[in-house]
Amino acid sequence: MFAGTAYGTALNDRRQVAALDPAFRAAPYKAPPQAPVLYIKPGHCVVAGGAVVALPAGCDALGIAATVALQWTVTGATAVRLAIDVSIPHDNFYRPAVAELARDGFLPVGAAIPRPADLDALEIVTEIDGETVHRWSLSNLIRNVPTLIADVAAFMTPMPGDMLLVGTAFDRPTAGAGRRIRVSARGFPALEARIAAAGDGA
Repeated sequence: MFAGTAYGTALNDRRQVAALDPAFRAAPYKAPPQAPVLYIKPGHCVVAGGAVVALPAGCDALGIAATVALQWTVTGATAVRLAIDVSIPHDNFYRPAVAELARDGFLPVGAAIPRPADLDALEIVTEIDGETVHRWSLSNLIRNVPTLIADVAAFMTPMPGDMLLVGTAFDRPTAGAGRRIRVSARGFPALEARIAAAGDGA
């Protein structure tokens, strides 16, 4: 299903960056980031839709950030998938928190479809146990999809098979053990996952 490297884009949500602006302008940074801030979701994070995501020991709930993943082919970023960027809740946003982001199963991804011509107004809906708990539009991105692709290409060359999460909402919901997650967006196959207690893979 997936043989490349999965990258996430941090700090691409307008409300998040506005809320963190005072911290960005304090020492040692003294300015918001000027280039895209990326992090890696290692291969052990990536799972297909319908997967069970285990709560790490000592963790009561996980952050559920629904987004779109661009996928590169030999002709560029021509495919897209829904994705859930799962994390242990944290407040380390300037330097992505590897331990909180890179756990087994922390990136469920949906089926790939051809990339639509315009994703700027796409709304992504997150349901937990059948109840809508979050809506987020790609219109909230600081860098829209074409701009993000161009800015990333300025310092790295994604390879065929690589994925890039376009960004995540600042106000992502959380879900605990036993909760069923469903993410949907117009024109995309829905993506589902379930949160399980540590050691419970059923």
